[in-house]
Amino acid sequence: MRPNRQRKSESLTVDSPRPLVAWMQLVRLPNVFTVLADVGAAFLLVGGGPLPAARFALVLAAGVALYWAGMILNDVFDLEKDKAERKSRPIASGAISVSAAKSAGWGCLILGVLLAAASGFVPAAGHATTWLPAAIAVALAGLIVAYDGPLKPTPIAPAAMGGCRVLSFLLGASPLLEITEGVPVVPRYVLAIALGFGVYVMGITTVARDEAIGGHRVNLRTGFVVMMIGGVMLAVAPGFATAQTRIGWAIPSTSQFGMLIGLIFLPIALRGLRAQLQPEPAVIGNLIRISILTIIPLSAAFAFLGAGPVWGVTVFALVVPALLLATRLRVT
Repeated sequence: MRPNRQRKSESLTVDSPRPLVAWMQLVRLPNVFTVLADVGAAFLLVGGGPLPAARFALVLAAGVALYWAGMILNDVFDLEKDKAERKSRPIASGAISVSAAKSAGWGCLILGVLLAAASGFVPAAGHATTWLPAAIAVALAGLIVAYDGPLKPTPIAPAAMGGCRVLSFLLGASPLLEITEGVPVVPRYVLAIALGFGVYVMGITTVARDEAIGGHRVNLRTGFVVMMIGGVMLAVAPGFATAQTRIGWAIPSTSQFGMLIGLIFLPIALRGLRAQLQPEPAVIGNLIRISILTIIPLSAAFAFLGAGPVWGVTVFALVVPALLLATRLRVT
């Protein structure tokens, strides 16, 4: 059956018959750049650059594989609901078979754990082997499955999603963190940044809970406040670093860095206020989309802080493909 003209013109829509486009939608391809950003930023912040290169590449690949697993399994678990409410989604529409989605989802989950483990054990000059990336990846994989399955309908679902982003950031830093007497040594500022990202994403998830019907006002207001709290946490997190650590940073002044985070958050704050006054699906959807993609410039700020302007700009440049794809593919 030949597609009609409208389908020809909408080359990257969720109801496109092309398998590649269906898979791109299933994994929420625009969002993957947020994972490359926060995992990469964590590594760059702790290491001051992308070395050891093998560990950097492996942990980035692990983050992407685990994220894709989460997105695919999300739609696998939601199949019956999507058949009733979102028939255009790739699995519900039949563009991707259930068996293929299950194989890809569980396969990516296992692959992510294996790649993370490899990032800790691949030989690297000046760095001991470490089991920490594997442990964090296993915890992240477990939380992904818990969120996609039993936790999603519960009130703690946003916290679970935020926890996934906390572990994602820690995963990026983990190949470089030391283990002393069997106990991982996680710098306080790294943990503070991870928690800031987690709270921010928890807020986004709360806002998104009723996106399709226009948003529950309590969720909308609570989520927006939580997002702003996450922003404050990110702004002050570098202050938990030691004075010696801050000497090597591109922005040694924590107050200047806080201003940078504030400027990044300003568009989110304005869109969030508009959504409070106009809680319509389109307005809320725009807030969610921009809020998710803002993870990239936020991550770029931390990459800039630890590794300098070149890597800060490199991470920020991920905004370009993310925005281009987000105009044609859904991010939620």
